[in-house]
Amino acid sequence: MAADPTIECVGRRLLAACVARPAMTTLRDVARVTGYSMTTVSRALRGFEDVAAGTRQRIETVARALDYRPHQIARKLVTGRSGMVGLILDAPPKPFEAGHFLEFVTGLSMAFSARDLDFVLHVGDESNALATHERLINRGALDGFVVTLPVIGDPRVDLLLKRNAAFVMHGHEFGDDRYAYFDTDNHAVSGKAVEVLAGAGHRRIALIAGPPEWPSVGDRVRGFRQAMEARGLPVDTGLILHGDTSEAHGAAALSALLALGTDRPSALVCCNALVAAGVCRAAREAGLSIPKDLSVVAHDDVLPQVQTDALDPPLTVTRLALRDACEPLANLLLRRIAGEPVADLQVTREPELILRASVTRPSNP
Repeated sequence: MAADPTIECVGRRLLAACVARPAMTTLRDVARVTGYSMTTVSRALRGFEDVAAGTRQRIETVARALDYRPHQIARKLVTGRSGMVGLILDAPPKPFEAGHFLEFVTGLSMAFSARDLDFVLHVGDESNALATHERLINRGALDGFVVTLPVIGDPRVDLLLKRNAAFVMHGHEFGDDRYAYFDTDNHAVSGKAVEVLAGAGHRRIALIAGPPEWPSVGDRVRGFRQAMEARGLPVDTGLILHGDTSEAHGAAALSALLALGTDRPSALVCCNALVAAGVCRAAREAGLSIPKDLSVVAHDDVLPQVQTDALDPPLTVTRLALRDACEPLANLLLRRIAGEPVADLQVTREPELILRASVTRPSNP
């Protein structure tokens, strides 16, 4: 303990240190300014309970003023942690995914930075992502992983669990409770959409869905089927069309549905705003009016490429912004790294329903 840790003394030392501060502040600098020993400073900044609250507060105040950051190697030697987390992709995002992927990664980076963690992004060239995870686990380079774009039976899950690596999934597979995750209630996404369309009198409703290997898509198909059956409406498997989540998929799906002639649906549920934009474009080209000839409900992740309230007409949507997943994912991973049980780290958020002008009663119920 220092002989004179008074506020005035600390203030004079802090002023002197700020005037002649080195390029990188060290633990020794914080100790010199506060007047406490390096051991006391280290234990205070690491949150040990044997350091008095007032002492910890003075040390933390000085550390912030000096912009002190623990040296990564030194911190790992002391705590066993690197202060780094990562997201690994086996291939770059597709062109139509690039905008919302950038927003998502930026949000994650900001969320982890606010928690004093460094975020690492590794994008491969369609090589084995499992090998990259394995290499980083073996090196001990990362404290934890964010796993995104899961598929059914995702091999990354088994690897990370086998290696006892901390991770959080953006999304999850129905019935798999082995890991921490943040997810949209995809069952409710379809349920709310069908409720709106069936409530307007539609009976023949199509679902333009994403890739069948995505767990989220399976949840939406189940939600769609159950919502239709609950209202006594027929479920025609030919009106459930899978593909990617692009505008081109939306346009192609609508063209296929219009080819059914008099058997075509009077309403559509679109898996995202890009698909819905493709549907709107193809409808105009076919001389159809939304909602007079075709009612549309879409799920809106608030993607930068498409503003659903600016389309003609503005779309009725289930809405949950993709960027809103970043803070929860960072919190959940931090808690998992700290050893909290996965059962306490599984969060599903229900989307908001926003009613707009793209739904009306069918002209031929």
